[in-house]
Amino acid sequence: MHNSQGKKPSSKLTAVYIGIIALIIIGVAVYIAVKYDAVEVLSTIKNIDPVFVLLGISMIFFQLYSEAGCLKILFSLLGRKISFFSASGYAGTDLLYSNISPAQLAGLPAAGYSMYKDGIDTPSACNVLAIYSMCNRIAVVIVATAAVCIFPLLLSTGSALFISLFIYGSVVNLCIVAVFAIALFAPSFARKLIPGTVRFFTRFKIFRITEATVERSVQSAEDYISASRIIRSSPLTVFAVLFICIVKRIINFSIVYFAYLAFGLRNESFIYIVSVQSVLAVSSESVPIPGSAGVAENVFTILYSGVFGPRLYIPAMIVTRALNFFALLVVSGAHSLLYSFMNRKEKQK
Repeated sequence: MHNSQGKKPSSKLTAVYIGIIALIIIGVAVYIAVKYDAVEVLSTIKNIDPVFVLLGISMIFFQLYSEAGCLKILFSLLGRKISFFSASGYAGTDLLYSNISPAQLAGLPAAGYSMYKDGIDTPSACNVLAIYSMCNRIAVVIVATAAVCIFPLLLSTGSALFISLFIYGSVVNLCIVAVFAIALFAPSFARKLIPGTVRFFTRFKIFRITEATVERSVQSAEDYISASRIIRSSPLTVFAVLFICIVKRIINFSIVYFAYLAFGLRNESFIYIVSVQSVLAVSSESVPIPGSAGVAENVFTILYSGVFGPRLYIPAMIVTRALNFFALLVVSGAHSLLYSFMNRKEKQK
């Protein structure tokens, strides 16, 4: 994360990500057109209630502004004041790049680059991003764990694909949370664990890990250790950020509920659909495919076929994906571009 402060994901790489997403989505669209009656699907989508679609879009703004609030609070914790407009610009950049990159890896480096351009010192930016990343990951684990505890049958789909993806996503999230916990409670061990793990994987020829990667892992360990000191000094503030992250995740997951209402369905509760979506998020967000394209759609059809019914689950998947992916890209991209434009204009004065 440290070295990402001065380097934005390249335009060429961004174009590659978007190209991969476009190809997969085109493939999914062709598959739907061949397997299902495309005219009927489009006709069903055309008749949904636009009020609930707009409410779903409004949740995207709440999600973005929740993240902006977290960043503003964390910078205040370090004694640095930033405007809410700046914070929303950083949040927009994070959401934009997170949603077009494999396993959402490019979001924080891109946000860090924006902070770097604004003259924010690297240690402060790294600490803020490390703490926010920690809270955001823990929030996913908390919401998904609560969902499985409330509705244990969510995991009994009988699909080997879903179970494999859920186990993979759970392991990835728990490992990341474990690294944060080690950095918080055993910083000296973290200094050895993170680079040691990276060096361990260099033994496998399938992983192309350079010395520069090892150096970045060493710096990442220092970033998390530095952030852990701030957490220990102001635990209540960090808990407040964690709470906001939990609310932010629930807001994000609720988009599917508004899609559900848009189709005129009322049988399932808000809590149940948010729970299903949290399980879907764990299963798809860590997959190393840009935008989880293809994976998210497949898991959606597995988990939601019973919720929406055999006639509506394909139209529902299309509407939901349009809201929590494409609309999210538009909103976050617009915030990011607006902030960059206004910031550049301000500097030219």
